[in-house]
Amino acid sequence: MKKVDILIHRSLHDETFDLLQDMGVLQITSHQDFKNEDLPEELHSEDIERNINEVRYCLDFINKYRTEKQSFLESFFPTPIPIKKSEFLNKVFNHNQIYKNCQSIEEQFNTIRASMNRLNAQLEFLNRIENLPIALEDIGTTRYVKSYLLEMNETQCPSLQNRLEKIGKEYSLQKFPGKEKKCFAFLIIHQDLIEPVEVMLTEESISILSLPQAFEGTPKEAIQSVKKKIQRLEKERAHAEKEATSLLKYESELKITLDYYATELERRNSEAQIFKTHDVSLITGWAIEETIPVIEERMKSIGKEWVISQRDPEPGEDVPIALENGPWSRNFDVLTNLYGLPNYTEIDPTPFVAIFFFTYFGICLGDAIYGLIVALIGFMAPYFIQMPDSSKRFFRMLAWGGIASMIFGALTGSWMGDTFDYLPSFLGFMTTLKNKLMIINPINNPLPMIIVSIVIGIIQVLVGLLIAFAKEWKRKNYRDAIYDKLSWFFFILSIVIYIIAMAMIPSLKTFGLWLVIATALFLVGTQGRSKKNIILRIFSGLYSLYGITSYLGDVLSYSRLFALGLTTTIIAMLGRTIAGLFGSSPYFGWIIWIIIFVGFTVFNILMSGLGAFVHSARLNYVEFFTKFYENGGKAFQPLQYKTKYVKFTEE
Repeated sequence: MKKVDILIHRSLHDETFDLLQDMGVLQITSHQDFKNEDLPEELHSEDIERNINEVRYCLDFINKYRTEKQSFLESFFPTPIPIKKSEFLNKVFNHNQIYKNCQSIEEQFNTIRASMNRLNAQLEFLNRIENLPIALEDIGTTRYVKSYLLEMNETQCPSLQNRLEKIGKEYSLQKFPGKEKKCFAFLIIHQDLIEPVEVMLTEESISILSLPQAFEGTPKEAIQSVKKKIQRLEKERAHAEKEATSLLKYESELKITLDYYATELERRNSEAQIFKTHDVSLITGWAIEETIPVIEERMKSIGKEWVISQRDPEPGEDVPIALENGPWSRNFDVLTNLYGLPNYTEIDPTPFVAIFFFTYFGICLGDAIYGLIVALIGFMAPYFIQMPDSSKRFFRMLAWGGIASMIFGALTGSWMGDTFDYLPSFLGFMTTLKNKLMIINPINNPLPMIIVSIVIGIIQVLVGLLIAFAKEWKRKNYRDAIYDKLSWFFFILSIVIYIIAMAMIPSLKTFGLWLVIATALFLVGTQGRSKKNIILRIFSGLYSLYGITSYLGDVLSYSRLFALGLTTTIIAMLGRTIAGLFGSSPYFGWIIWIIIFVGFTVFNILMSGLGAFVHSARLNYVEFFTKFYENGGKAFQPLQYKTKYVKFTEE
């Protein structure tokens, strides 16, 4: 990455930015002498941001009323709108009227929704008193009397009249049976009895019902009136929904407009970073070194009044990160991005991660046929589904994981589990091929596969320590590199050599033991070097040897590779067995067999594939990255056409 300064005459300003945005190779940064308060009016982006928010609101609104639901794939990978770049840059669509229409329709919906809620509450109340033969307009207060609509339990109804008799004679009471063991009463009393009667009703926990609004007629008549109002509102809502649906015809124009405004905002924000005088503009930014000659060549096409200079990053500068890997390993960039980009001075771990993830995914999925299916999906999906480059790399990463699964599945004899052992006789050659390719049978003899998993774990831990050593050495921390990284590398390696000697080469057993002792003594002598007291230094060094348990735990974590691979095979065998049991029934047994077998296969691929991805990534993140990796880098974000919905076609 290089820091680039482009000094241009003001007459070339627009053409230069057109060129840079078209190339997408320069991340423009602010100049230290430029003050934000000096921004000219035309560079302020509030109007663009407002337009973006308005167009996004329109799209969100009309999508609520889409009659045709998007497919599962379209929800992740929407079909891009093809358009020529020149047409896109000159696309002018006035979204203001659409925005006003969306707001107006939403206001209608809000009004209708509020009215419907109110009417439904009224309807719920009226349904409770539906059978009462009273005129609702009679409920209320006059000059001499006050009327009540009461609700109580059935057990309270008989005693109500007795309580009223004790208070006074100036009342009229009508009782009506209700629903759900409730009783209703219509009570009319003289004004003089209001206070004692209401006290009595409170003491008896008898509810005084208040009408939600003034009704006319009986409850049944009021119910019919409310239902008619609801029907009228439903027609209004249907009409509003039809209006909202009609706006879908503008969806493509709105999407293009949103991408246009997003592109314009990107440009304005970049233009606001540069330093300008009356005659010249100074564009400062970051570019990948290989692209700088291309910028210079393209600049020749717009004029001669420009100068480009470049320099290396200075200490302390916040340098953006652009991962640059080979054709194969760049497919695994997604794993590094998920964890976090490295700092500029860090080593890019992607090439190492690519090799280890490829291996781990293959062992975890561990089936030749499943791997073939995953590989086909991974390689073919980008050709049949429109998706961004990052998604294409993700699918290709899965495809390579599928190839690894084919390899390890063939080596362990897993072809849809043990399905190839039950093929008909005319396909016996496939069973023979399977047996010839198999070198490890983890079902009958799991120990070799466990050993393979542990060995792979040891290799990755040692590689992590070597990378950590190289990083410290590059930073000129020579003592830390040797004492804290390389010493542990050789100590672990000596233990491995000693174990191999005991198991396979007894003649090297003594040499291996002395190697372990020598590297251990070196650790004891160096790990406590920060202590001034010799006794404390020795004890600190001895205590540091306890760190081997941490490395042991890391290595044992790799045994999950064997466990996950074995699980895939066992589930496949289980699916074949269950399908065989149900498939033996007469008539439609073969149909049942297909349904069960295919169902188990799809389930196994999905679950085992997910487990293979998660655990392969975890081993890299937890057991490998912790040895040397420091994330925190910021992605390289050059000025370019960042479109979400649009795909440019050739002019």
